[in-house]
Amino acid sequence: MAAVRIRFRAELRPRWRSWLTLALMAGAAGGVVVALAVGAHRTQTAPHRYYVAAHAADAYVDPGFGFGEESLNLRRIERLPQVAEWELTAQLVAVARSRSRQPLLPLGAKSVSYLAPMDGRPKDRIDRPKLLRGRLPNPAVPDEALGDSRALQYAGLSVGDTLTLRLVSHYTLWHHADAIRFYADPAAARWGPLVTVRVVGESANARGDVDGGQFHLSPGFYRAHGGNAGLGSLVTELAVRLKHGPADLRAFAAGVSRIAGNLSYGFFDPTVGRPTFQRSITWLARALELLAVLGGVAALLLFGQALWRQATIDSAGHGTLRSLGMTRGQLVALGAARALTMAAPAAGLTVLLAAVLSPLAPIGRARELEPHPGFSLDGVALAVGGAAVLLIVLAVGVLATWRVALAAPGEDRIRREAPGKVTSVTAALARAGCAPALVAGVRMAIQRGARAAAVPVRAALVASVLAVGVAVAALTFAASVQHLLQTPRLYGQTWDFEGGPSPSRLVDRLKADPAIGGLAVGAGWFNPPVHIDGREVGVRAVDQLKGSIDPAVIEGRAPRSPDEILLGTNTLGALGKHIGDRVTMTDGTHAVSLRIVGRGVIPSSKSLKLGEGAALSFQTLRRVQTEAQPDTVEVRLAPGVDRNRELARLDRLFEGSIAVRPQAVTDFGGVDQMPFYIAALVGTAAAAVLAHALLTSIRRRRRDLAVLKTLGFTPAQLSATVASQATTVAMVGLLAGLPLGLGVGRYAYNLFADNLGVVSDVVTPVGVIVLVVPAAIVVANLVAALPGWTAARTRPAPVLRAE
Repeated sequence: MAAVRIRFRAELRPRWRSWLTLALMAGAAGGVVVALAVGAHRTQTAPHRYYVAAHAADAYVDPGFGFGEESLNLRRIERLPQVAEWELTAQLVAVARSRSRQPLLPLGAKSVSYLAPMDGRPKDRIDRPKLLRGRLPNPAVPDEALGDSRALQYAGLSVGDTLTLRLVSHYTLWHHADAIRFYADPAAARWGPLVTVRVVGESANARGDVDGGQFHLSPGFYRAHGGNAGLGSLVTELAVRLKHGPADLRAFAAGVSRIAGNLSYGFFDPTVGRPTFQRSITWLARALELLAVLGGVAALLLFGQALWRQATIDSAGHGTLRSLGMTRGQLVALGAARALTMAAPAAGLTVLLAAVLSPLAPIGRARELEPHPGFSLDGVALAVGGAAVLLIVLAVGVLATWRVALAAPGEDRIRREAPGKVTSVTAALARAGCAPALVAGVRMAIQRGARAAAVPVRAALVASVLAVGVAVAALTFAASVQHLLQTPRLYGQTWDFEGGPSPSRLVDRLKADPAIGGLAVGAGWFNPPVHIDGREVGVRAVDQLKGSIDPAVIEGRAPRSPDEILLGTNTLGALGKHIGDRVTMTDGTHAVSLRIVGRGVIPSSKSLKLGEGAALSFQTLRRVQTEAQPDTVEVRLAPGVDRNRELARLDRLFEGSIAVRPQAVTDFGGVDQMPFYIAALVGTAAAAVLAHALLTSIRRRRRDLAVLKTLGFTPAQLSATVASQATTVAMVGLLAGLPLGLGVGRYAYNLFADNLGVVSDVVTPVGVIVLVVPAAIVVANLVAALPGWTAARTRPAPVLRAE
């Protein structure tokens, strides 16, 4: 192998700069792609790591309203053999306003709750808060509070600010509850003490069930304001961690049921809501994975051809070396040595850059939950990424060398061939009398050229089509997501307002109100689930009192009679049923047979997840749950009324709306810009590919440019030739990419909507997409500016003399 070493050393001295440049480019691209892939995995796993670090509760038990007025013995539940740890917390009733003087309501969208430990211990064992800034409240100090990110956002506060609360006393809650108004001014109300707390810390919001925030008060606050005797509470909650985690949940639930007997209580398994929360995080991770894939493809398209071209150029003298006695194996070994010289630093830079970029992950909601932010060195992922870059660069170099080494001795594979044939397109343009610069530019855009002057036109055309297609698909997808966020009926809210439990006199008043076009009353928030064909299913059951408020129907129709039911997409699939089939609904004691008449979207709630559930009449639900009570009022406004004024009036009547946007929709809305990032990445790669093609074209076709200048082309015409070449590439991308992007965007959003369980309503942003046409042409010509200036400076004499 002495000949290989001698030749390699001879090549290294004059060529190391170009090899190092390509290695740095490949390493930078590889580092970004690996960082995206590692970031996707870190984003996907952030919630699980958060739950582990926070010592998340395995179950919650609510003994009923207000400090155990019903005699459920929580002490006995704490002593069940499955319990490892427990904490008792009160959700206090308080009236407060944000810094902008907006009421902070306990239910509905942007709700805020106030939690106080009842057992005298700080909240540091179960559901430990993850501090974002500041510190935890001092357990002995009564005027310190910790707010999660959403609570502080809704209240307009930050660490160091104060919050004024009008506490509702235990006596007022139990004897004058009808007098409490959450829209009241805390300073003017007289339902309990007026207190001020200072926010000393901000924590992550990990609530996956409702769009709300929480303020955590101290044990000192609970004692200072009377504890059981002085404070009113919406609910008392026992949080428990079980000795064997979820494996003990069934036995623990049975023990709670045995202790409760006939007493009412709430039992909440937090893992029920986690799949929905995780699904919204998974969408973020999938977006990063898509960015990684597209970035990898773009890198291969751009740098792969550059590496191939460099390897082919480096092998230009192989014919001579074969004549001097070197074998094909030695030539391939020489090519491998060249490739390894580029591959090794490229792999090292890939690993280094991916590690440096690791603090940028996770993204979106997962970033707030990440228990260990900052650098994350995933050794396996970094090793795999570095090895992949090493092998790809090495493989490209070896394959290019092997291809050249197949030539017979003395034959030079980089030889000049006859000029390419004139295509029908350029011939037609010439016959039509188009400007010579236009004809020449189109020919350079679509013809690869002779081997010595070969230009990567296919890569440029493919990149242009890909960039336009991805941009249009991203715009279509993003517009459809925005439409979903702004259109409640698509995620099941077919009414204009939803209120909580209401007295019959208010319902009668609404029935007689001409401003109300539709009114329905039933259950959908607090009623327990039923079993449908053996599967636990949450239900929304309402009776129409005025007009008609049907659920959002995707297929079939809404229930009309007492023996009909509509199912959510996921529930219908899980049951293995179809429209027209019959199912049995039961609560364990009573059962009815119902016919499935539709598939649709059931509005989500704390116990009803998007894409799941059933819709039926409240009359039908009462046949199974005989003691079910109405807990929701749906209102649809009459046409032509002042919508804002009527909604404000309903807000006052019901003390706020209980309607919330589904968490899965809310969380995905937090990254609705991700499609634009994908489009920007692919567009940047396409611009780089086009720039590479133009610069390569000028370098490889300098003889053609020199001939054109000799024939009379002015510098302006040479620049126009390059501009025409770039414009042609952009036009090809527009002609093929626009319909491709529209189709892909519609398909991707339909798939997304079906998976999410919402009504698919694709929006095509025609106005924005029309702007893609001039934008693509402008970008192409901007990219062509420097190559065009270089072409205009071509000096014919030196070029033709060299030829």
